[in-house]
Amino acid sequence: MNNNNEHWLIIGAGAIGLLWYSKLIEYNFKATLLHRNTKLLNKLIVEDGNIEKQYQLNEISSLVSAAPSSSKTTTYQRVLFCTKSFDLEKAYIDNKHRISSDAVLITLNNGMGAQQSLNTIKHPDQSLYIGTTNEGALKVDKNKIRKTGQGDTFIGSLSDNMPPPAPFSQFYTIDIEYKLLTKLAINAVINPLTALFNISNGQLLDESYLPYYRACRDEVCHLFKHYKIDETSLSQTIDQVALKTSRNRSSMLQDFSQGRKTEIQYITGYLLQEATKVNLKLPIQSLLLDFIENKGDFFIQIKKLDKLI
Repeated sequence: MNNNNEHWLIIGAGAIGLLWYSKLIEYNFKATLLHRNTKLLNKLIVEDGNIEKQYQLNEISSLVSAAPSSSKTTTYQRVLFCTKSFDLEKAYIDNKHRISSDAVLITLNNGMGAQQSLNTIKHPDQSLYIGTTNEGALKVDKNKIRKTGQGDTFIGSLSDNMPPPAPFSQFYTIDIEYKLLTKLAINAVINPLTALFNISNGQLLDESYLPYYRACRDEVCHLFKHYKIDETSLSQTIDQVALKTSRNRSSMLQDFSQGRKTEIQYITGYLLQEATKVNLKLPIQSLLLDFIENKGDFFIQIKKLDKLI
């Protein structure tokens, strides 16, 4: 087997996977993108305002057969998972033959629960780092993304105090659990509401949607006081993210509008489970979960939501 110590394998070609491929190249690191397209993509196009950059893709498609001469499988000691939460375990299992037994694994997934599940099945000699990011990126084609907002990225470990390898060491935090919970709150407010109304993040702050946004935000923030997170500070953080990523269409909105499975169970579903532990009800979150999962009637759901706010 060929062994690449500093070559990053990115698993997942959604907006975040493509964004981080471009970032790793800009950081002067080697990267390979693993995706499930039926044809090779050849290049990546990134729009950033009026600037458009192109990157030659080093790629592997799990649906395209390797060349007959490729008798060896390259294994990687640096793996970045940019899959949906519900795909994380399967992505690891399906690609174990590409991952060295002492690899550094980094996840960039929405929600909570999938990362902890991966931690139970990974090789004991592999190091797992959990990341969260609120950078805005919109996938406009299979090999093209548009940057839609600046954001922060944090990476840490639930069991190790050592920072991850470069270039991710610059995003290291010892307080990753707090960062994950904060991102969970942000996602629980912004994602299902934008999917419900079919709007961008920033439109939640428009006068017509603001009452729904505030009611949902306050309900979520009230739960997080049980994690000893200040409600006012968390509310302000969610407002700031909605504003910073105003042009972004949330991943849940994109998935929901195209009839794809969403990560609602790892976001709202997780919150509802946590709420039962402290005997707290989250009626708005429950309504949003029902709508997203069952694709309910929009007008009926709005009437129910009106009664809750």
